[in-house]
Amino acid sequence: MKIGEIAKLSGVSTRTIDYYTVSGLLQSQRTKTNYRLYPASSLQTLKRIQVLKKQRLSISEIKDVLATQETSETTLLVDEVYEEFECLQRKITRLEEQLKDAPSPVKLHISKALEHQLAAITALIALL
Repeated sequence: MKIGEIAKLSGVSTRTIDYYTVSGLLQSQRTKTNYRLYPASSLQTLKRIQVLKKQRLSISEIKDVLATQETSETTLLVDEVYEEFECLQRKITRLEEQLKDAPSPVKLHISKALEHQLAAITALIALL
């Protein structure tokens, strides 16, 4: 695929794709007329890059992650964790809406109750 095609299908700008290519995150081949051609697998790679960027990884860290051998087992685990994360994000957004107008004592009570949970979440993130 040409860069414009992959940009349209992925929703990523051609400038960003060019940056990823120069950074070594994406591979392309040049035609005799100097067009860059990307394999279909680049769409999946762009999706992975977007997920990793949401996790605030640097370009160098993303490059390391992309370089690791991916098995079907790890792919399933990554997909499962990402789905759970998205579900939690939706729940957090709903709770933020509900708490927006709550009285201060209620907010304080909830904050104290969540301190223990925050420690568990921090421990889980540390494992990553």
